[in-house]
Amino acid sequence: MGSSRSDVSNKERLRCWTQELHDRFEEAVNQLGGPDRATPKGILRAMGISGLTIYHVKSHLQKYRISKCIPETNRGKYERRNISEMLPNFSAKSGAQLNEALLMQMEVQKRLSDQLELRRFKRA
Repeated sequence: MGSSRSDVSNKERLRCWTQELHDRFEEAVNQLGGPDRATPKGILRAMGISGLTIYHVKSHLQKYRISKCIPETNRGKYERRNISEMLPNFSAKSGAQLNEALLMQMEVQKRLSDQLELRRFKRA
């Protein structure tokens, strides 16, 4: 079978990536073709750091990819970006369809949240 959630939670978390460690991580990522092409296993091998695990690298790579995709503003909050900026080959029609789907999803989530709140109120 696959690994269970408890298997992952038993792994020791690397709480602080030092600047030196992060620099070596970035060197490895760039050496392997960038954040979209680099794999955790390849990065781990390229870094060659004793004690560093695939779980550390997977987590850091995920955060690194997100930070490259959605840059932060000066105030530390995420800036709102147009989908055409992030995905230049994304058509306007697809963007409109995606926007409509997201609006529908938000409405469904709001209704579910309201229903849950009502249930909690009734039980209290």
